[in-house]
Amino acid sequence: MAELTTLDRAIRLQRVDLFSDLETEMLALIASIAQEVKLSTGDMLVEEGGALDALYVVLEGRIEMRRGGAGIFTVGEGETIGNWALFERQPSVVTAAAREPSRLLSIDREEFFDLLADHSEMSRELFQALFKRMRSLLSAGLTPTAMAAQTGADVGTIAPGAG
Repeated sequence: MAELTTLDRAIRLQRVDLFSDLETEMLALIASIAQEVKLSTGDMLVEEGGALDALYVVLEGRIEMRRGGAGIFTVGEGETIGNWALFERQPSVVTAAAREPSRLLSIDREEFFDLLADHSEMSRELFQALFKRMRSLLSAGLTPTAMAAQTGADVGTIAPGAG
């Protein structure tokens, strides 16, 4: 498949909870910094305890999430890895590896912060989206540990003392 245009990337990003309420212009700005990543079966995206400095959106394929060597869930098309990585510098709580050939979009944290610095109007909408996501997870009755697995966050950042 050919590399996605900025418009195609924006359309894919609009399906991500964090970006779903953003205006088209803001989506296009984020899409302009998104890079495509291709993985072969078995390639590691990030190792448990390693640096996670980007948000990833799966375009094609499946990525297995493992903790302590055991598979805990699989992320597929349209789903994300590292939602919190855009906002905080914490080591990954899981290993993420391709179960099959996969394509992802990557949004680097530093480039994202540069974008927010230049377009501060984006910050408010993104924080509203984050809180909306947290409320939906809490109202679904997820425990801090389950929320961490769903979001890729460290349990201690969701509920200090719960880890």
